[in-house]
Amino acid sequence: MRVVKRSCIHLALLLLVIFMTGCWDRREIEDVGIVLGIGFDEPDKNMTEREKNGSIDGKKGKRQAISMIHQLAIPKQFAAKEAGISQKDYINLISEGTSVFENIRELSTRAERSPSYEHLRIIVISETVARNIDLNNLINFLLRNTETRRSIRVLISQGKAEDAFEKRGIVRNPALVLRELADNYQKTLSMVNEFKLGDMSEKITGKISFIVPRVDTTKKEAIIAGAAVIKGKTAKMIGWLGEKEIVGLNLLKGEKKSSGIISGSDPKSGETIVYEIRTVKSKIKPQVKGDKLSFVVEIHSEGKLREDWVDPGNAFEPEFIKRAEQATEVSIQEAVEKVLTKTQKDFKVDVIGFGKKLSIDYPQIWKKMKDDWDDEFSGVRVEVKVKVKIQEFGTKGTKKG
Repeated sequence: MRVVKRSCIHLALLLLVIFMTGCWDRREIEDVGIVLGIGFDEPDKNMTEREKNGSIDGKKGKRQAISMIHQLAIPKQFAAKEAGISQKDYINLISEGTSVFENIRELSTRAERSPSYEHLRIIVISETVARNIDLNNLINFLLRNTETRRSIRVLISQGKAEDAFEKRGIVRNPALVLRELADNYQKTLSMVNEFKLGDMSEKITGKISFIVPRVDTTKKEAIIAGAAVIKGKTAKMIGWLGEKEIVGLNLLKGEKKSSGIISGSDPKSGETIVYEIRTVKSKIKPQVKGDKLSFVVEIHSEGKLREDWVDPGNAFEPEFIKRAEQATEVSIQEAVEKVLTKTQKDFKVDVIGFGKKLSIDYPQIWKKMKDDWDDEFSGVRVEVKVKVKIQEFGTKGTKKG
């Protein structure tokens, strides 16, 4: 009994010693540069000769120099008001080098706090960089860094990435605002789903073409709509999809949205009819006849008649509801065909997932086509069938006096 009691005492003392030592790797917040956002730009024209030559540690190399923006949070106690003027709660540090790691090392010569990426929220890549640099090389360091999470959102900017990290008006930290905007994809059809660092790594590794949400900045605000198209074989950007094309892409994929608006024209009067999507489902069906491959896409949507400019327009009349459904079907068909033309015929890439469906239904055919799938897909016939059902139309049934 004494032995057991003595052992318990020793164990208690040992645990006490462990807890008294504290966290051996703890760093005080004042000593850490909390990075909330990272941006990649083309270097300014006035870069040094060393950067122009692409030199690395004094040796000439072939890699293109990049400019890197780090947005670091400034703790509230350091972002106090000075002379009645509110100070920014962040600072942007810009470096230039031929690799991401070189940029980070160069950053340490000007920042007294070592950067920490545990709270990184957003990555913004400029169009120029995305078009000219293999994105796999760009994100390589971030994926190897143990502090970096694969859930970080990624955007491609239509202008300079640096502009996206500037504060506008009285809004909060730009990096946090961009992250919140990127997560608003469920509220509109003109935005693609959230895109994460891990998603980019997966697509690039599989040489699968994909899209990345676009951010456009003005003097007043940052807007996330549309998307950049990335070709799987090169891991480089090849063009843009506009907002209307993204609407068609979302409908093709049948990705669930909490809301979405489709405007159509009444086939009888030509007036506007506005339909709100409640559910949308899409089925991609590969069809193989001999050596010919084609696809049939069936899109079914149920929703609500939100607005109509038809006078008179009685929402309780089956004939009017049928016309409203037809008008919406036509608009969806046009949006889908527009994005198919842009991706399949102009860009010659599959960013929708036809190849994935083919690999599931016809794995042997996919095995023969997968190495040149984007080129193969550009010549495949795609038939789209749309069916819309209006279930609700509010409490207003007519405009007749």
